[in-house]
Amino acid sequence: MTEQTAVPTRRGFFRRNLSVLVTAAVLTVVATAAGVTWGGQHAALTEQEAQINDVKGHLAGIQKKNAEQVNADVMAALGVSQNRLSTDGGRIKLLLSMAFTWDSGQSYEAARESLKSRFGLTENETFLKSFMPSSRFNEDPQGRRYYYIDTVGLNSALGADPDIEVVDVKAGVYTYALLADVEVTSDAVSQNKASKASVTAHRRALLFVTVDTQGKVSNLSGVPASGETRYSG
Repeated sequence: MTEQTAVPTRRGFFRRNLSVLVTAAVLTVVATAAGVTWGGQHAALTEQEAQINDVKGHLAGIQKKNAEQVNADVMAALGVSQNRLSTDGGRIKLLLSMAFTWDSGQSYEAARESLKSRFGLTENETFLKSFMPSSRFNEDPQGRRYYYIDTVGLNSALGADPDIEVVDVKAGVYTYALLADVEVTSDAVSQNKASKASVTAHRRALLFVTVDTQGKVSNLSGVPASGETRYSG
């Protein structure tokens, strides 16, 4: 009797709750389908983004190459040789390194002498007279020199790669404009009477130089450097 009663009871339960069960089943199917669909969409979007990034990178490479080609064509039309730019650029960087790398009065004077011997500059050159004049010093009876540069503790270093642009070409003679970053420090300057401090000045120097077909440097001139000075205790 109990077993026969149980079957109708279960059947009655299913009949009474049929709509609820169907709804639950439908929701389960929909949720599963939605999960599968979202997962597929997410994967597709990720793949699309990767493809878009690849295309952007490819286009950027093409644009850079085209710009370089346009620049090369313009230079060629002006009679500018890429080989000359490379060769002269090496000489110019060496010149700037010599001029702006020193850490004492003695090394400053040595830099001036190196410029004269390596690049054929003379004391009559505008650059050596006004832009990089001989360092001031006092000399004792024994001939020992005490440079002003050492008194204030000046040091100079050439910064990042300078900007070198050709501005004129005539019969194989190239004139360049140079923009160099120079860092000048002083480790013997007191900002107050109580303690010593170091001073760092970042300067941008604008120079002009001419280089002929034989690599001879001439007409070197410079515009006074400008920039900011930082103090640290």
